[in-house]
Amino acid sequence: MAETSPEATIPPRVLIDREHAERRIEQFWDERASGASRKILRGATLAFADLGYHGASTREIATRSGMSSAAVYIHFESKQQLFHRIAFEGHRASTGAFSQPARQAGDPVGQLRLGVASFATWNAEMNLLSRSIEYEIRLQRGPEFADVWAMRRSVDDHVLEILEAGVAEGTFRLADPEWAKITILSTCIDVARWYRHGSPRTPTAIGFQYADLAMTLAGARQLPH
Repeated sequence: MAETSPEATIPPRVLIDREHAERRIEQFWDERASGASRKILRGATLAFADLGYHGASTREIATRSGMSSAAVYIHFESKQQLFHRIAFEGHRASTGAFSQPARQAGDPVGQLRLGVASFATWNAEMNLLSRSIEYEIRLQRGPEFADVWAMRRSVDDHVLEILEAGVAEGTFRLADPEWAKITILSTCIDVARWYRHGSPRTPTAIGFQYADLAMTLAGARQLPH
């Protein structure tokens, strides 16, 4: 009787999701690292996404990188240093995904719509990386992660600034901009938890759906011309 390979028991949609998600991680690190460091960062990103920070041992990271544990320590002194590099580069990309498009618009409605559409799209397209950094960073409160937390605060402040500007000019009707900020950002980040590549909804389509949701949460209305 012929043996069945493990892949044959996995639904095709799951295989598509994993293949695409891993390819995006590979592309991400191709642009930011080289040589052995690139292999380690790719393997560690996948390990942290699948197992969490505490569950991903150095041995597991080395295995996913196709290297020995000793080789990992040549390039990164500790698992914490390795995670910091991933968190720093990941947050620089994710916060930029909101702030850069938002700055291109000239009014709060356009700023929020463009920023949220891009941010939600990024969290869908880069779902494995987002899961690595967004959930595991909460375990890292030491001073060595101050630069990462500063980036997180900067995008929080940017969203709040947009919402408060919209309230001031009458295009947003909000009793609590702080609550709206938390809700908008957390829903965008949560896309990484449930999104699967190969689904009928593309990352871009999800981005614009979340932009519409942000408009509703902000109480956006059209002003008379």
